[in-house]
Amino acid sequence: MKNVASLAAAVAIVSTLLSGAVADARSGPRLFRLTLDGYVGAPPEGRRERADLQLRAGKTDVRFQVTEARVSSSSMLPSTIFNRVRPYRPNFILRGPRELIERVEKAAPGDHLRIVGGWRSGTRDLLLSSVEPMK
Repeated sequence: MKNVASLAAAVAIVSTLLSGAVADARSGPRLFRLTLDGYVGAPPEGRRERADLQLRAGKTDVRFQVTEARVSSSSMLPSTIFNRVRPYRPNFILRGPRELIERVEKAAPGDHLRIVGGWRSGTRDLLLSSVEPMK
């Protein structure tokens, strides 16, 4: 009887641990909504923006200067995301509707854009939800 009770306790513990792991696997890493305001190209001499990013838009790498960034519905800071993708080139690979990717791909140096997308920790994919010109 003692072995049966021990076995039942072990099964209960493993079951509890597995249910948490299955829930994590089912939902995956959290998607952070990232808004990037900035412009295409290099910064003016002597000026430094919040982040100097390389964005893969289609088959083109686009240099993008971030002047303002926000992470919605999270306490994660944009600088934390930038630090995680900084070692990689390109920093972000833009994913989503071709029309949105082309807005970045075809942007000229100096064009100001607001890029909104979802990012998951451990990836470089930025899942675009909008790309709009800014004045």
